[in-house]
Amino acid sequence: MDLDEAYTDEKLAGDAHRTRRPQSPSCSDMAATAKRQRRTDSDAEEVETYGESSNDIVIRNDSDDDEDDDDQFEEVADIADSHPQTAYDSDDSLPELGTVELTIGDAAAASVFATRTKKKRRAAVTKRARMVRRCHHMADLVCQVAAARMLNQICRADEIVARCLSLVSPFAVARIAEHLVPGRLVIRREWASSDLHYFLSSYQGLKIKTRRNRRAAAEKSWTTIGGDGNGRSVLQDFALFLESRVATQPWHRPMLLTSMLRGLLFDARLCVGLAPAPLKITVQESADVEKRLAAVDIRLVPGTLSAYDSDNDNDNDNSNDSSAGQSSPGKKSPTRTRSDNNGVPQYWCEVFDQVSERWMVVNAHTGAVERATQIANPGKGTGCVYPYVVALDGAGYMRDITRRYTRDFVNTTMRQRLESVSAATDAHARVWWAQWIAQWENPDACDRDEKEDAEMERSALRSTMPKRISDFASNPYYVLARNLSQNEVIHPPEPVVGTVRGESVYLRENVKTLRSRMVWMREGREVRPGATPIKTVKQRAVTARAKLAADAEVAAGRPPPMAELFGEWQTQPFRPPPVVDGRVPRNEYGRVDLFCASMLPEGAAHVRDAEAKAVCRDLDIDAADAVVGFEFRRGTSTPILAGVVIPMDALAVVTDAVAERRSAAQDKLLRAVELRAIKRWRRLLVALRVREEVDASFATRSARDDGAVVSFPKP
Repeated sequence: MDLDEAYTDEKLAGDAHRTRRPQSPSCSDMAATAKRQRRTDSDAEEVETYGESSNDIVIRNDSDDDEDDDDQFEEVADIADSHPQTAYDSDDSLPELGTVELTIGDAAAASVFATRTKKKRRAAVTKRARMVRRCHHMADLVCQVAAARMLNQICRADEIVARCLSLVSPFAVARIAEHLVPGRLVIRREWASSDLHYFLSSYQGLKIKTRRNRRAAAEKSWTTIGGDGNGRSVLQDFALFLESRVATQPWHRPMLLTSMLRGLLFDARLCVGLAPAPLKITVQESADVEKRLAAVDIRLVPGTLSAYDSDNDNDNDNSNDSSAGQSSPGKKSPTRTRSDNNGVPQYWCEVFDQVSERWMVVNAHTGAVERATQIANPGKGTGCVYPYVVALDGAGYMRDITRRYTRDFVNTTMRQRLESVSAATDAHARVWWAQWIAQWENPDACDRDEKEDAEMERSALRSTMPKRISDFASNPYYVLARNLSQNEVIHPPEPVVGTVRGESVYLRENVKTLRSRMVWMREGREVRPGATPIKTVKQRAVTARAKLAADAEVAAGRPPPMAELFGEWQTQPFRPPPVVDGRVPRNEYGRVDLFCASMLPEGAAHVRDAEAKAVCRDLDIDAADAVVGFEFRRGTSTPILAGVVIPMDALAVVTDAVAERRSAAQDKLLRAVELRAIKRWRRLLVALRVREEVDASFATRSARDDGAVVSFPKP
């Protein structure tokens, strides 16, 4: 039986003239065929080769091998499915089997399995790309705040105020001058509101043309804040506007109105909407950021501004557009806002009304008084178009007043700000804006500033309740029971302000933190006798000894150690025993727990000097080490000692003794320094004398290169 017949019997099993698509032989079938061929042609030494196609099969038969070599073949998985079936040229011929080296083993099956199971990994936004976007967001804020301060500085200039005041109607100036307080440059309160509305009516009649600056519109306003693009600075450009009365920049009218109001002795401030790069980043933008970072090899630290430079981006890449986070006209991204901001001005003015004691919002383009929420978002939404709104007063101070311009700050505007970043992700970025802008606020806050803060806080409290359960986790005012950690509890459990999908909604201000007895002790409080623990949770093993003890309990079949948690309302201030007969009370370790000042025993004093313990030992005064905390390192807990606790009547003696001891130590140190200096000088003089004697004895060279000889008197 030749190989063709064996192939026909095993695989085809039908009429050879029937037209069909034959299947490729499996590894096991080919191995069995090779065995039968060996038995038939045991004396053959040649290699039989069939066909010349790319899938040739070569079966080598060696006469030197005995029949025991048949055991070297092993059954393997069928990989026939991995080879595509091909049609043959003729119906009466079988597939030609050419030269192919067949490898028997698991490598082929593993390769096929890897090919079948290989799946395309879905791209995602990387952690480093999010960090770059946060740094870009903060850098944009810094630049835009600097530009706003520059505009406000121009409005404060005396020359600019005088030139703006010259554009005011003479009748308005004369009327306001009549209503000034005698001897003071302050408008009388009863006339302040009417005079303001009279001036605004005259401002509306001021003829000012508006001509759109196409270059500024193309580059966005913030990119041309340093000038008008024609080589003029902002100050020169604003002065040209006052002469021509043609507004080409969006900040011309607001600056004019602010300067006029300040010149007329009204308390006015310039308001600016800040629109930095959005915190949300797409997958494509993340990939572009990773490519740029890989090219320059930048290592980022959380909470710091990186060396990321958006000016090096390609023209077609708008992932980090520095112009207020807006995309180019050629591309649209859901994370970008429209360039026109839905008709909301980026600059406007606020003036303080002495009658209502509130800040009035004035639209500089129309001269009309509007509501804060109306000018920031005239649409149906409840949020503010700008994530940040700052106000700059005449003294140069700045305040964040974003909450005044939104009806739902928590659920809308706050999601676009750095406060929405999780503390676990980047705690520094979460509080960066509040800490950074605090340096520009007025340190001498007046009553109206406190009233404004209270009004904005009430406005934030009126924010609507979140509609999604996932939003309650980060909401600063509402919380669900499912969002509480194991050491938190709602106390008191009332009131229930609402329900979401059958779950009660509570106020976050009622969420209290529970602590164990030891933690309360470290805060200077102790659990009241007979108090029932609110919760009992598994004790967290901090030290290696505690972990071994917990493992031993579990191995013995006993429950792990549990910790009892108590609330602050179940504790009272810790009162240690007083000093009696000059003896300081101690704990079981012979020390005094002094985690806070209230834990100091009555009749005792705390001396933090390191020399106090030695002085008390010499003077035979009772003293105990003060433990102010614990340090956990390498699985061990080490107490932090800071001075000693002594009786109050011995404080003066110990203090004087410590001062004398320190003075004596200082004198001893100075004496040692003097002796060391004298010893070195003596060594130098002896060396010079020896050199002089050697030079005088041998007379081969001078003591110095210039011929001068240093002589010393003989002893």
